[in-house]
Amino acid sequence: MVSAPPRPSAPSKSASRPCVAPVRIPLPEDALTWEDLVRLRDANPGYRFERYGKSELVISMGSGLRSDARAARFAAALIGWSDAGPAGIVGGSSAISESEDGSWLLADASWMSEERAAESGGETGEGPGVVPEFVVEVVSWTDDIADQQEKMERWIERGILLGWLIDPYDRIVWVYRPGREPEELREPAELSGDPELPGLVVPMDNIWAEREE
Repeated sequence: MVSAPPRPSAPSKSASRPCVAPVRIPLPEDALTWEDLVRLRDANPGYRFERYGKSELVISMGSGLRSDARAARFAAALIGWSDAGPAGIVGGSSAISESEDGSWLLADASWMSEERAAESGGETGEGPGVVPEFVVEVVSWTDDIADQQEKMERWIERGILLGWLIDPYDRIVWVYRPGREPEELREPAELSGDPELPGLVVPMDNIWAEREE
């Protein structure tokens, strides 16, 4: 079983939120193929399937409509920013990223430069790709904060340059960068991607407004 990295301390959860930790299933090395993952996903709508390393299947609940709406706002901001500036690929919540250790991870929104995309040997759209430079994870109604923070650490270890973990219920954002402790922002009016994604600015008013599931 893949050992988990240390978790940053988590704030108290909202009492009314039914937080559900993901299910983790140890697997023999390389027992789960890409085709297996696709079949699991297609046969079980409403759940998210990921792989930590090559020997741990992680199953979590899908997000609600408002969580998807929040993630879509970030994806839209990334599309506008990338179309006007650096060429890249914007991913949504179904885009699977594969790291060198064999992990398959899903982000709510992501951006990958054309240069990094080329490292995968070409964009086919039919299989996992390399890890993007930037990811956004939006805490949904049932997500456990500590598990989401652990996942962000995994993203950092696997090569992202910038990550935002958004808790819309307590209006907190954690900003992740390699080699640094996560930066905690409380109810920011906007988020900036500088210096990793120069010029990216995301207003947060609409994100905070959609608080209830």
